[in-house]
Amino acid sequence: MDTEKPLPAACDHVEVTDAANTYQLENARLATEDEHRLTMVEAIRKYYKACLFSMVISLTIIMDGYDGALLGSLVAFPSFKNHFGHYVNAESGYQIAANWQLALGCSSSVGNIIGIYLGAITTDRLGYKRSLMVWLVWLTACIFISFFAPHISVVFVGELLSGTSWGVFATLAPPYASEVCPAVLRGLLEIWIVICWGIGQLLSYSVLLTLNTELSDWAWRIPFAVQWAWPVIIFPLVTLAPESPWWLVRKGKYAEAEKVVRRLASADITEEEVRRTVAMMIETDNIEKSMHEGAGYLDCFRGASNLWRTEISCVAWAAQLWCGFVISSYATYFYELAGLASSDAYKMSVGQGGLHILFNLLSIPVVAKVGRRRLYLWGLSWMASMLLLIGFVALAPQNVAVGYASSVLFLLWNCGYELTVGPAAYILVSEVSSTRLRSKTVALARNAYNLSLLINYFVGPYILNPTEGNWKGKAGFLSGGINIVLFIWAFFRLPETRGRTFVELDVLFSKKELKARDFKSHYVDFSELHKTKLNKTENDTEVA
Repeated sequence: MDTEKPLPAACDHVEVTDAANTYQLENARLATEDEHRLTMVEAIRKYYKACLFSMVISLTIIMDGYDGALLGSLVAFPSFKNHFGHYVNAESGYQIAANWQLALGCSSSVGNIIGIYLGAITTDRLGYKRSLMVWLVWLTACIFISFFAPHISVVFVGELLSGTSWGVFATLAPPYASEVCPAVLRGLLEIWIVICWGIGQLLSYSVLLTLNTELSDWAWRIPFAVQWAWPVIIFPLVTLAPESPWWLVRKGKYAEAEKVVRRLASADITEEEVRRTVAMMIETDNIEKSMHEGAGYLDCFRGASNLWRTEISCVAWAAQLWCGFVISSYATYFYELAGLASSDAYKMSVGQGGLHILFNLLSIPVVAKVGRRRLYLWGLSWMASMLLLIGFVALAPQNVAVGYASSVLFLLWNCGYELTVGPAAYILVSEVSSTRLRSKTVALARNAYNLSLLINYFVGPYILNPTEGNWKGKAGFLSGGINIVLFIWAFFRLPETRGRTFVELDVLFSKKELKARDFKSHYVDFSELHKTKLNKTENDTEVA
């Protein structure tokens, strides 16, 4: 195969010789079989460099997790409340007004929404590597605004602008991980992303706990200053990372893609394996070109296949918030409202951060053996049970015992979340989208998450705040009911994607008669690939 000249795609209406088409399909089939034969241990040994580069890119998620936990905890932080809040009464002390709680909670999410769409543009044009470097520089400058804020409104602006970078990081790390490593390692590396998010949370809770008794301005400024450390560490490492070979293939740079594949693998990879791997990427790209006209946002909703993929991505990521509606977004605040002292509430949050990392690590073998669909269903069942129990406990007269009971039940909910839906959502989003539409689909999915986060932040203070709804633990009834609705959706609409290559997923999603629960057992015959290309018109006119 001449890798310097791209083979014409079906959608270009160019006549492709039978010999060239057969050669391409055969290489794609062999590359897919090679991936299926790889065990996790063999894949780590052969692609350890790809794993390391993916883990470096994912370090940016630590900053996203740190800021998310910081914003959710600042409203209960004594120094921040004293500096930016107002005195309520002897029992409640200083409190941040509900409207500013809402504004701060929304600031980063609104910035995320803007940054995600901007990031999709920079990633498509510049690639993953250069795009990430641009946004790291931008973030470093924006942190100054929050750090020197004289008024809570300036904190809001700083978090809004910083949030644009975190939006880019959240949508860049998962697809990069899925594109540089074989299928058997996707779950492992997506779980590492969730662990990075947990490390950020734990670091945020630890910093706030350390400064919890301090009332000076430095007590609330230092948590913002800590964010400067990460760009300094990550930027030099990113300069060493290669570009995604899939991005290079989409740009027609096949020779460069082969060089990257060699660099990502160990020294014992053969030239034939390199050619097969790139041939599979080219074939996947050609199939996807034949199934839809372009690679814009509207194409994510055109045709039954793309619409279903977009639906799964959006719901899977948004469900991370809806499965713990209101309570999970204000965890530290919830502990306080349940009856715990401020210091105990922060200790509970630190413990929650530790459990996050522990159960993410435990999820690695679980995801590898159980798969995505079953794990999602199990997780939703467990979380619904815990939240309903929180609601029933809240019906009792409030005292310290009831407060600790509610807090323990929420920690059990968190353990189930970090073992199941937490990591599974990242894996699903990186797998179900087509390679040509990946940046757009991930952007839409992450913004479904951010819109859900905005709803959480908007509704949360008015449901939980003692001066507003004062629901406290009774919010568990609402959240538990939402989990039941998500379970029903997942049963009928969520397919199993474990172990499937991207070209196989293209074929599976193109079969309109195939139900979600049948994905796991369906055999993909590579003779169907040519037929898949010819079904363009039918697929584009179907409605999911």
